Amino acid sequence: METLETRGPAGTPGESIFSDGFESPPPAVQLPPFAVRVFNKCAYGPRPGGVAAFNALGANDDARLAAWVDLQLDPDTLADAACDSRIAAANYATDGLTLAQLWSGYVRGAQSGGVERYWPCDEAACLKLLRAVYSERQLYEVMIDFWHNHFNVTGWDFSIAPVFMHYDRDVMRGTHPGSGKRYALGNFRALLEEVAKAPAMLMFLDNKSSRGASYNENFARELCELHTLGAAHYYPTIDPNEVPRDGSGAPLGYCDNDVYEAARALTGWTMRDDHWEFPDLPEYDTGEFLYHAPWHDKAGKYFMGYYILANRPAMADGRTVFDRLCQHIGTARNLCRKLCRRFISDSPPEDLVESAAQIWKAQWQAPDQIAQVMRHILNSSAFKTTWGEKTKRPWEALMQAFRATSADITPKPRTGPWNSYSELTSLFQQTGHGPFRWPTPDGYPDHSRKWQAVSPLSQTWRVLSRLPELRIPGGDENSPSAYFLRIEEVSRAQFPTPALATAGAVVDFWISRLHGYPILPARRDEIVCFLGQKTDPAQAAAVQLTWNNAWNSGALSGHYTLARLRAAVALVAMCPEFYQR
Repeated sequence: METLETRGPAGTPGESIFSDGFESPPPAVQLPPFAVRVFNKCAYGPRPGGVAAFNALGANDDARLAAWVDLQLDPDTLADAACDSRIAAANYATDGLTLAQLWSGYVRGAQSGGVERYWPCDEAACLKLLRAVYSERQLYEVMIDFWHNHFNVTGWDFSIAPVFMHYDRDVMRGTHPGSGKRYALGNFRALLEEVAKAPAMLMFLDNKSSRGASYNENFARELCELHTLGAAHYYPTIDPNEVPRDGSGAPLGYCDNDVYEAARALTGWTMRDDHWEFPDLPEYDTGEFLYHAPWHDKAGKYFMGYYILANRPAMADGRTVFDRLCQHIGTARNLCRKLCRRFISDSPPEDLVESAAQIWKAQWQAPDQIAQVMRHILNSSAFKTTWGEKTKRPWEALMQAFRATSADITPKPRTGPWNSYSELTSLFQQTGHGPFRWPTPDGYPDHSRKWQAVSPLSQTWRVLSRLPELRIPGGDENSPSAYFLRIEEVSRAQFPTPALATAGAVVDFWISRLHGYPILPARRDEIVCFLGQKTDPAQAAAVQLTWNNAWNSGALSGHYTLARLRAAVALVAMCPEFYQR
């Protein structure tokens, strides 16, 4: 997109009103309404009617937030019929398949070659998009995204793609059979074990091949460094007995020896992949988790100051390691800092991190541990009073654009020829933030500086400039309902007569729809000038946009083209304010 120039008091020619720089977020004209801030930080932005529904939940902002958080932390009580219907209508081929069926069809069967092999991952990405745009369970969707990043697996890997639907559906979105709580808002210890047993993770970090004296340390290292304690609690190249201790004598962190002992404890945690050492039986080639006792190192172990005795029952050594890690205050601080970073700021207040960590540790066995901590964080004064200290990542910005424009999207996996759905998913990938594509175990970064860089920001602008022109496959370009984004339909509904549809009114409407609050006047005036094709904002604001062949049909008349309207809406979404949360 060519840089627009400022005019008059807004600046001198050559200075861009869209390029304030993102080292620090630009000042907003006013603080957004409280509900808008909540939807930007805890959801993928408000859909039409969302702010009004939020404001009806209580007499003041505190009461509304508390009520909204309680509803969102119990997602099964939220009716989600519209989203469910859209998913059902999409008729995804792999969503209803068990892990064994995925393995049989997409690893061993007819769908194991070509693009079909990737359908389980591709369809998981399609479902992620549908739920982000249409689901009422917005906080749950954000938490799913958080845990996918925390326990990152590259879904598009050749070996992992066929079973990735299981990882997303049954692990990240799964429900604990005992408590009935969803793992993403339930108990972290339960979620951790499900991750460790998931074939996608077993392959990604190589624990499926870890056995006896030939143990593989990859998963055990990331277990300590990323999934639980964090690198801040790592004491490299040190005797395990020399790791500093707290007042109770417990180690403050872990060392390399602890990684090796954890790896030994997890030997034999593998999968049914028809390994040559397994019995030659069909049940050993289903892709499912398998604890294979002959591969387990049964000798005693010394993990983080705790002796694990020899010859314990099946899986007991690994579960002891998980218990020791999950009840450690270092794990509580690491996880709570990441949660506060996601929902508040890149440098969250330490007092909130610590108070959340104390709840996390005290409730480490509670079935709703994660929900308790999230309730504490989201009702904190730090959450309520901060704004603009985070930058939306490309996926978050694009999902908000879909929601605000009443998009009509039912994505499909690639089946062969290139089409608009393929182009849509390709555009996500170009931003550097495509679903399930991060190649390393640390997951997509959650620091603003990463996403303020030229490449991801310019690519996101590029996608936003192209989205309004993307049509549903087979759609007639002259039909407003043929496009993914319903910009023309929404505009016509808002302005039922030509006299109301001035350039200024249309731009102000879309600013309200996409942002929820005013943007800087200079930016607003530039978009009005663009839409009205006038150099003077005052004149441009009065230009009426009319349609040929009566107001309710046809294309925009003359040089006030539909393409210009779409581009103006894209420009509204490119303003720096849109990326604040």
